[in-house]
Amino acid sequence: MAQQLGFTVDLAKCVGCKSCSVACAMENNTPVGVLYRDVIRQESGTYPAPSITFVSTACNHCKDASCVKSCPVGAMRKHADKMGVVLVDQSLCIGCRRCTFACPYGAPQYNEATKKTEKCTFCVHRVLDANGQLTGMKPACVSTCPAEALEFEVREDTAWTDVGTAPSGWASKKLTNPSTQFKRAF
Repeated sequence: MAQQLGFTVDLAKCVGCKSCSVACAMENNTPVGVLYRDVIRQESGTYPAPSITFVSTACNHCKDASCVKSCPVGAMRKHADKMGVVLVDQSLCIGCRRCTFACPYGAPQYNEATKKTEKCTFCVHRVLDANGQLTGMKPACVSTCPAEALEFEVREDTAWTDVGTAPSGWASKKLTNPSTQFKRAF
């Protein structure tokens, strides 16, 4: 079986501080408006029992990635040699944005300055060495989270057992088989 890197987001722990988003932007030197990782605030319930959930989101590095399928030039690819991470080859990207429209999670981001698409790389430059082996480092978002709401791990396949329910409004995992899981322990 192929190995797959994946995120686990603990919705009970995320406090919405956006440290993960800031760390990601700093690590990847992204311009203003291009977010590889973002935190979405979801409100539910009514007085006297309202509820707020913060959802840290990024590319899910899906097994059946719609962004990969939609790219007409093969710039968006799933890399088996990099534990299933989906990456954009900037030398091939023509900036057509088909991947941004195809992704049900909104992960690919169009960079107006470069006229190309960018997205979360799972910090492969930190996490994996030149031979595709784990370095012991974590993605910037994971290592920065003060609430320890983000985890990453290697699994043998992306058909993982659910550890919890995806947030409301989240696209069905049947669409792309995402490698991100959600815990909801409240």
